[in-house]
Amino acid sequence: MNKGNSKKIIIICIVCALLGGVLIGGVGVMIYNDLSRSESKKNDQTADSSQGTDGNTEADQLEDGEAYDFEKAGFMKLGEYKGLEAQVQPEQDDIYSGMLAAAEEVKLKEVKLKEDDGIVKDGELVNVDFTASLNGKDLEEAAGEDTYIRIGKGEYIDDFEKGIIGIKKGKKKTVDCTFPADYDDEELAGKTVQFTIKVNERFSDKTAQVLSEGKCKTIDEYYEYEKQLQLKDNQENKGDLVWDSLKEETEITSVSETMLSRTTEDVTNMYKNFAELSGTTMEELLESFGMGEDGIGEIAQDTVADQMIAKTIAAREGITLDDTYYKQTLWELLGYEEGDDEKTLEELEKEYKESQGSRPKDDVLVERVREYVGEQSKEM
Repeated sequence: MNKGNSKKIIIICIVCALLGGVLIGGVGVMIYNDLSRSESKKNDQTADSSQGTDGNTEADQLEDGEAYDFEKAGFMKLGEYKGLEAQVQPEQDDIYSGMLAAAEEVKLKEVKLKEDDGIVKDGELVNVDFTASLNGKDLEEAAGEDTYIRIGKGEYIDDFEKGIIGIKKGKKKTVDCTFPADYDDEELAGKTVQFTIKVNERFSDKTAQVLSEGKCKTIDEYYEYEKQLQLKDNQENKGDLVWDSLKEETEITSVSETMLSRTTEDVTNMYKNFAELSGTTMEELLESFGMGEDGIGEIAQDTVADQMIAKTIAAREGITLDDTYYKQTLWELLGYEEGDDEKTLEELEKEYKESQGSRPKDDVLVERVREYVGEQSKEM
């Protein structure tokens, strides 16, 4: 990996990961706001994310990577972290998404596919955007974006699926679609609606053959292949699947102001670095992610929640970090791969602090405890 590009890639990946927790899940923020408010009702006092220690408690003086029982110290009520249900079986849309992502990742468009004109055919997998109108009036409730459809599976009305056939990737087509008389939406039942459909991506038998180097002959075979890949990945990362469930059941009533201010500074610096690498301002960057002024604070709160939960479980279960695990995890968090130049632990720590955060051991401890919680979960 080119070192000049690696830091940019690292920061981009971390920013996207952080956004996933706040903008998609929002669990950490919910812990502080919703659960803390419910606790405050019992005590007839305010207990939200702004309530914290004065900087003079044990929690404010913790070393990087040090375990500490925040529940015993009265900061929170920890949810049950053993026996959580891990939904390891991949969802159909996740499999479809993985298939199309694989095609895009290897830049299939640059691979010469013989006898492939780019036009959607019956039986193919497509990703589409579409709008709808009835008698010239837009039907927002019938529109869709980033939708996966396997032509011929009957998941959508016949006219709609058949209308996609013949559209070239990247192009649009308007088709008339008549809904069945017994359709469950009375406003659409028996009506003819105009859909304007754009094909974003397509996956054919030829795509399956190219991606699998001939091992998969059809879309169905590649579907099963991708399903097994995702199942294995889910089984190996069960901690990621159940962590949000644990956070939803955890009530945080106060935080260490030292931890929160330090983490806020780390997140701010990360976004500043990203903005600089992107050639934009901090405000423009936040706006591009759909974040307001409070966005960084929310991410910091979510990160502190992770650390508090991880430190508490580590204290109870005697979980520690050995140098081998610590170094390997830092290597992975920094985006390095097999074949990259070897680095010492000191070099990795320095690079991590420059690009991601001032407390690398805390972040690695979260990863280790997340793995532990996954190991204690039940596969569903």
